Amino acid sequence: MNRFGIIFVWICIYLGGLMLTGCAGIGVFPRTSADPADLAICRAAIFTCNASQPEAEALAVKGNRIVYVGSNEGLTDYLGPSTRLINAKGRRITPGFIDNHCHVLWIGGLTYLMPADLYACADHAELAAVLKRRAAVDPELIFIGGIGWKMENIPGNIPRKELLDAIIPDRPVILMSYSGQCGWLNSMAIHQMESRNPAAFDELVPVRDGQGHCTGELRHFHAVNFLDFYPFEEMGEKTREGIMRSMTRALDDALALGVTCMNDVQIYRQFIPFILEFKDKGGLDKARVRCSYYIGHSRLVDEEQLRADLTEWKLLGSLYSDSHLIFGDSVKLYIDGTPDNRTAFLFEPYITDPETVGEPVWTEEEFRHVIQMVDAMGLQAVTHSIGDAGIHRVINAYEAVIVADPAKDLRHRVDHCEIPAVDDIGRMGRLGIPAAMQPTHFYGDAMIEEGFGVDRMQRFMPWRSLEKAGVPVSFGSDWCAGPINPIYGLLISAKRMNYKGKTDWNKAERIPLANGVRHWTIDSAHALHLEKDLGSIEVGKRADLVMFNEDPLVIDSIWFLLTHDIELGKLDDFVDLTIVDGKEVYRNPQTSDFLDE
Repeated sequence: MNRFGIIFVWICIYLGGLMLTGCAGIGVFPRTSADPADLAICRAAIFTCNASQPEAEALAVKGNRIVYVGSNEGLTDYLGPSTRLINAKGRRITPGFIDNHCHVLWIGGLTYLMPADLYACADHAELAAVLKRRAAVDPELIFIGGIGWKMENIPGNIPRKELLDAIIPDRPVILMSYSGQCGWLNSMAIHQMESRNPAAFDELVPVRDGQGHCTGELRHFHAVNFLDFYPFEEMGEKTREGIMRSMTRALDDALALGVTCMNDVQIYRQFIPFILEFKDKGGLDKARVRCSYYIGHSRLVDEEQLRADLTEWKLLGSLYSDSHLIFGDSVKLYIDGTPDNRTAFLFEPYITDPETVGEPVWTEEEFRHVIQMVDAMGLQAVTHSIGDAGIHRVINAYEAVIVADPAKDLRHRVDHCEIPAVDDIGRMGRLGIPAAMQPTHFYGDAMIEEGFGVDRMQRFMPWRSLEKAGVPVSFGSDWCAGPINPIYGLLISAKRMNYKGKTDWNKAERIPLANGVRHWTIDSAHALHLEKDLGSIEVGKRADLVMFNEDPLVIDSIWFLLTHDIELGKLDDFVDLTIVDGKEVYRNPQTSDFLDE
């Protein structure tokens, strides 16, 4: 027999083996299971995020639960005449991604009024063109809004009302910076907001001139609740419907990128009825959202009312929470701001502004007090904490309640945790305090680097050090302050590439892609108290799954980087199927039409 004949025989033997052991062979077996699955997937590269069974090649789902994870051969016990069988053909499957910190309902809805298209503006002229176009397209908008502008792209790096007055003088203009921390208003918006609700306006920390007039810059715009100034009744039905559509679009976009569960970390009391209406209309049938109630720094002025509101929040949780919407178990606070407008709270001054160390939102005593209240009510605290001094203050308050009752498992979180002090990393590990981080923020910009300085940038987002210290690390996006697509965060956490295209901010803090996927799945489930039901592919858990056409575990390879355009938006087509509760909620029309057997 010549060598071509030998090759032919081996090919036949190989294919025969597939018929016996691979997914192709499953089809020849009788589908005779006495208790068949509704859905089965074979010939997959399953990354389970389950430490006791890290990998598998097949799984089965009955109802909304996983009933089998293992080999292709074992799958035959779960096949019946009506079982839907998907041949993954070697594709990677992971648990559904869980975003630990984002704003898909609150900001997702408001993108109808505040589109997130200013991120693409490279200078002030482009921003002006976008705003003028928006004003012309919809003369009925209650205000002209936008999200995503950067300090470095406006004249003088200072947001002044005169700059916006020159663009649109006769309608209110309200803009949120790319970090969400800084607000920028024109004169008409200042007049409307300040006259309608002076107390709420002052909570946004307006910068004022020598005569006491707002200059157009709001330094704590993170606290903005537009319903304090523009109630739903004034917005009209068209705007209400637009907000509903925008919320739906935000969730659909997340599902198309493999994100099945999200923690919307800033929900306001006035917005809750709107969320419930959205749910009643089927808006949450496909995705899962856990909501965290916002506590502003002025709430201790009326502590009795704050306690009443938190009691109501817990009651809403008991009345309305289910597997797709969770109310009543967590609250959101801020300890500081962000480095771009020098409000992140630091131990040492900013290099470019040696007169400031940032702006803490709460005093040490106030924050300890509010955390004691929250902890006593059985609520998890989710605290925005960026600067090292801010993180230190948060850990101090958390440590006090943890030491007082070590058995309580509320998992008060340090969200962002961007530049923790070395000693505080150790404390977080010893106390089990979770760090809920968003890797795409590592990309940074010139103002962050200039403000922090070279030495502090080496401590920026120390993922590996946190892992080594035993800190429970989880990942998310902070959408819309970052892309909700996990691929970008995974790539950045694996390469530590910054806005300069360099890796000069401490490469030793890189983490493997497998760690990143776990942080975005099982570890985020833990950060949301959902690890018993979600976050890993194992028997008994809910069937939230993602099938990729590009393997997220190899995106840091030289081959991947040489063959892919990694610009924002270019990596958004990597998901073939997204499954929630065993039901298909997204199918890629370009790549997944041949998967069913």
